[in-house]
Amino acid sequence: MNKLAIVVPYYKIDFFEETLLSIYQQTDKRFTLYIGNDLSPNNPLQLIDKYFDKTNYQYFDYKENLGGKNLASQWERILENVTEEWFQILGDDDMIADNFVEEFYKNIEQIENQKISIVKISQCLIDENSIQNTTFSSYQKIISTKTFLEGKFLLSERSSLSEHIFKLSEYKEYRFKKYPLAWHSDDMAVVQLSIPHGIYFINSTHVLVRFSEKSISGDVSNDKNNNLKEEASYYFFEDLLNKYHKYIAKENVENILKEQIFRAWKLKKKSSLNLFSIYLYINQPIKILTIPYKKYILNKNAIKQ
Repeated sequence: MNKLAIVVPYYKIDFFEETLLSIYQQTDKRFTLYIGNDLSPNNPLQLIDKYFDKTNYQYFDYKENLGGKNLASQWERILENVTEEWFQILGDDDMIADNFVEEFYKNIEQIENQKISIVKISQCLIDENSIQNTTFSSYQKIISTKTFLEGKFLLSERSSLSEHIFKLSEYKEYRFKKYPLAWHSDDMAVVQLSIPHGIYFINSTHVLVRFSEKSISGDVSNDKNNNLKEEASYYFFEDLLNKYHKYIAKENVENILKEQIFRAWKLKKKSSLNLFSIYLYINQPIKILTIPYKKYILNKNAIKQ
């Protein structure tokens, strides 16, 4: 039985053939392909059948568009069918190198011996013409949760859903958080699955992540989506600070906390932050005295909306 599932949540046809071609060209065929059509206006079957026999993939033609409500719900709907031990969620406009599956199997014994539940693959960004416009990401072999968080949110290092391979059994314990637009949903999954053994990094293959105006990440001019991204960031950092602040260096927690309090004020949100625990962690017990006032001001501001 294959150990790896490649899951493609399909909606946009624009770059889908390039995605399919990259899967078709795999040097190692020990994977199962799952494609879930999220009620797209463009039927993809002709393209799929161009590269794969019907016996070589599982196709789900859904009658309800879940991605329009929350992308994470669409991911999870397809994942309900997956039986392989590991899975990748590959964007319908992203691509994988032809040795992607091959390198997974070359490393899987070491991954499992170290009881690791999440794998990160080297990636770069490409534009709408499939032209590479960044360098490939590079890390040490084992990335700690702390290193991942500080790289992502303090050093602005890139991280995308497509570059990760998740262990199915561990994913089922958490699933994906339903943040708006599924913004940061993959980041939270990486955090949760990386504890306690870290993230295994593979540098010998790569993922091409498309950054264009047709993608949520690349569409920076959409005010509605920008507002939803900001709201998602609010919920994500509430969860991160409440549950995982001990995986962030103490000297960095205070800055992230200040940004989150400002974000709550800006969005007129009530804060659920466990400030008592956070202030103790960063060795600032005197600030515990300010908690009632902070809570009062934030709650009063939220009521105004």
